[in-house]
Amino acid sequence: MSISRIHTLNVTDAIVKKIESMIVDGTYIPGQALLPERQLVKELKVSRASLRTALSALKANGLIRSRQGGGHYVCDVAKNTFTDPLLNLINRNIDFKFQVIELRQSLEGTAAFYAAQRATEKDKITIQARLEDLQKIAGKNSPKEEAEADLELHLAIANAAHNTPLTLLIRNVYTVLIKLIEEHLSQNQHDETINNQLQIQHSELVEAIFSGDGVRARQIAYDHLSYVRDSFGDSCFTDNQNSEPLENLFDQ
Repeated sequence: MSISRIHTLNVTDAIVKKIESMIVDGTYIPGQALLPERQLVKELKVSRASLRTALSALKANGLIRSRQGGGHYVCDVAKNTFTDPLLNLINRNIDFKFQVIELRQSLEGTAAFYAAQRATEKDKITIQARLEDLQKIAGKNSPKEEAEADLELHLAIANAAHNTPLTLLIRNVYTVLIKLIEEHLSQNQHDETINNQLQIQHSELVEAIFSGDGVRARQIAYDHLSYVRDSFGDSCFTDNQNSEPLENLFDQ
């Protein structure tokens, strides 16, 4: 029986593997800047030439990108995931909208559960900041800005789960989520009961995560999205109540 030889990673490969592992474990999240090259050289104890070769390899693999003016960033392809035809189909179809909410219940409920168990102090500071950002814009009749703030809070919670595949799944439906949240807020922006309840739910969700109660956090996330579905559903059906049933179109 022959045993294959063990190959030691060269410095460049070791740097690539190290940065990849930092992306996987959530140290670096999509859209976040890597440390400046000078600091990476010092932290990793490698030469500038080896680091730059590794960064080039990571760029070739589509994991990082460079910005004009300097800096390397973890790639964030979330906003490019869904094509316009699919978005248009979702926007026209009530059932698809509800299915997206069901998807959010599964993904964000799981994210809340793990965030309660794994959130670091840095994660909690970010979540609290995103909650305060949302509270400042809520009820200001700015659905687009409020939708962005709402989603940033949920993304901060997803990041705190420290499960990169889960975070990427949530981020990869970013375009769909932002459109649906904005539509929901637009339809209910003058309903103080709904707006107040949404903010109470967000605060309770953050409180459960900070207290480390994963089961409660998951249930609050699920119930929050059930509430969104129900309040969204009434306005959807009201807007479409005069639409002719699909099957009748084939009888004409």
